[in-house]
Amino acid sequence: MKNKQFYYLFLANFVILFTGWGLFPVLPLYASQFGATPSVAGLYLAFVYISISAGTLLTSRLAERLTHKGLFVAAGALGVPALVLLGQATAFWQVVLLTASVWFCGGIGTALVSVFTGLYADGKNRGKTFSLMFLAMPLAAAAGGIAVGQLVTWQGYPLMFAVLAGVWAAWPLASFFGMEDRRDVQSRPAAEAANSATPRPEGTFYLVLLVALLSATALYISRLGTSLSMQTLNFSARAIASTSAVGGLATIPVSLLSGALSDRLGRKGFMVLGYLLAAGGAVVLGNASQLWHFWLASALVFAARSANGPVASAYATDLLAPQALSRGLSWLNSMAWIAGVLGTASAGYLADVLGTASLYPIAAALGVTAATMLVLPRYKPQASLPAWLRQREANLAPVKPVCEECPV
Repeated sequence: MKNKQFYYLFLANFVILFTGWGLFPVLPLYASQFGATPSVAGLYLAFVYISISAGTLLTSRLAERLTHKGLFVAAGALGVPALVLLGQATAFWQVVLLTASVWFCGGIGTALVSVFTGLYADGKNRGKTFSLMFLAMPLAAAAGGIAVGQLVTWQGYPLMFAVLAGVWAAWPLASFFGMEDRRDVQSRPAAEAANSATPRPEGTFYLVLLVALLSATALYISRLGTSLSMQTLNFSARAIASTSAVGGLATIPVSLLSGALSDRLGRKGFMVLGYLLAAGGAVVLGNASQLWHFWLASALVFAARSANGPVASAYATDLLAPQALSRGLSWLNSMAWIAGVLGTASAGYLADVLGTASLYPIAAALGVTAATMLVLPRYKPQASLPAWLRQREANLAPVKPVCEECPV
C-alpha cells in the first residue's frame, strides 16, 4: 500500500472509531434523559447496530456501482449533519433515528477501510498491516473517551455532539482531497464472471464468521454491562467514559504486536487468546465495585478486540480468493455489528429482568465457547469412508488440497 493511501485510510478509521467508541459508554446515559429504562436502552443500541450491520453488508453492493472514493466521501458527509442534530434532539425517537444514521455511515466506512487494507496488504506482512490499521481503535477509544467525558461534564451533550461532528468532517474532506478515485478489484461484469467460476468459501471461513460472532457478542454484553453497572453505582459520566480511554491506552501494545506476531507464529493462537481475554474481562466485571476494577475489565475487553480484530481479518484474507475478498471481509466486519444487536438487546433485557450481574457469566461462557470451537479439530466426512472408496473418489474427482485451511 502506498504510504499516502495508508495515512488517509488510518485517519478515516480513527475518526469513525473516535466517534463510536467515545459515544458508546454515554449513549445509555443520554437515552435515560429521555426516560429510557435499561431494557429500552438495550433495544435502542440494538437498533443502532442493526443500522451499522446494514451499512457494512451493503458496502460491497454499493462499491459495485460507485467508486470507492465516491462511496467513502458520501458516507462521511452524511454523518456530519446527523451528529449535529443528535445534540439538538427533543424526543427519544429522534435520538434513535439520528444515532442509527451515524452508525450506518460508520459501517460503510469501516468496511471500506478493511477492504482497502486487504487489497493492498502484502501477503508476508498481512497481519502487521491489519494491526497497524487496527491501531486506530485503541488510540481513538482513548482520545474519544477522554474528549466525550470532558465535553459532557463541561458544557453538556449539545456541544459534545457538535464537536464530534467537526471531527467527523475530517473523514470526507481527507478522502475527497487525498484518496485516489478507483473502482473495486474488478468491474461488475468481470467480478460476476469470476464469482460464478469461483467455489464458495470453505467451511473454515464460516467457522471464522461464527466464532467472531460469539466473541463479539461477549464483548458488547460486557461493554453495555460496564455502563449499566457503573450507572447503578452512581459513577459520573466522566468516570464511565474513562473506561474507554483506559482500555484503549492499555491495548496499544497488543494492537501493535498481535498481527505482526501472527505472521510468524500463526493466527489461531492469537485469536484464541483474544476470546479468552474477553471471558476474563467478563469475570472481572462480575466482581467490580471500584473504578480501577472497571478500568481493568475494560483493558481486558479492549485487548480482546485488538487481538481478535486484525488477526481474524488477516486470517480471512488468507482463506479468501481475491475476487471474494470484498464480500468476505464485509461479512466478517458485519459479525461485530450483528453481535452488537444481539449483545445489547439481550443484555438490556436481562439486566431489567435478572439484574446486571447476570450478564457476565453469559459473556464469559461465549468467550470460552468461541475459543474452544476454534481449537477443536474439525470433523471431515471423508475420514469415515473406507480407504478403497476414498481412493476411488480421489481418482474420479478433481484434485483438491488435503488441508482445508490455507497455510499461515
